Amino acid sequence: MSKCENYRGITLLSVPGKNFNRVLLNRMKNAVDAQLRDQQAGFRRDRLCTDQIATLRIIVEQSVEWNSSLYINFVDYGNAFDSIDRRTLWKLLRHYGVPEKIVNIIRNSYDGLQCKVVHEEQLTDAF
Repeated sequence: MSKCENYRGITLLSVPGKNFNRVLLNRMKNAVDAQLRDQQAGFRRDRLCTDQIATLRIIVEQSVEWNSSLYINFVDYGNAFDSIDRRTLWKLLRHYGVPEKIVNIIRNSYDGLQCKVVHEEQLTDAF
């Protein structure tokens, strides 16, 4: 039997909706990128995963060469977006310089959000 936590919902957007979201994303990226540290590479233009791996490899090699202790911590934020408190998300967007108008547009897109599930060819009530 499958576990529900192994599945995630999907959102179906119209083409104009996708284009609108792309415009919002591009405007947010400009504001947020200016606030992030250089070491932050995830979901950023011209920041490749392979570059981060190469940097980590150099650090490990130098630690071995210098016979020094090295502690590395990897954190996997599984399903992070699904579990975040949205009020905190709005505060963080403002903190990183996302214009209030864009924060409001994003916040309003979550207001009144409803989900339905198809199970055994039957559609559940909205929740």
